[in-house]
Amino acid sequence: MPSLKDKLDALNKKYAANAGSRVAEIEACLEAYIAGSSDTDLEALYRKAHALAGTAKTFGLPEMSVTAKKLELEARTVENAHGVEKLLPLMDELKKLIPS
Repeated sequence: MPSLKDKLDALNKKYAANAGSRVAEIEACLEAYIAGSSDTDLEALYRKAHALAGTAKTFGLPEMSVTAKKLELEARTVENAHGVEKLLPLMDELKKLIPS
C-alpha cells in the first residue's frame, strides 16, 4: 500500500504534467484579448492566473506560483489592448517554468 508521501508525490507529478495545459489556457486568453480586446478574455486570464498561482505552490512549483501571481496582478491593471505589452514577458516567463 502506498504511503502518504508516495501519494503526495504522485499528485505533484500529475499536477506538473498538466501544468503546461493550464499555462496554454492562460496564453489563449491573452491571445484572444489581444485579438479582440474583450474584457471577458482578460477576466478569464486573471482568473486562470489566480488559480494557477494558488495551486502551483501547493503542488511543488513555487516559481510558477509567483510568476502566475505577477501575471494576475498585472492583468488586473490592463485598461485596453495597449496595456498588454507588460503581460507578454510574464507570459514568456511562465511558459519557461513549465516542468519538462
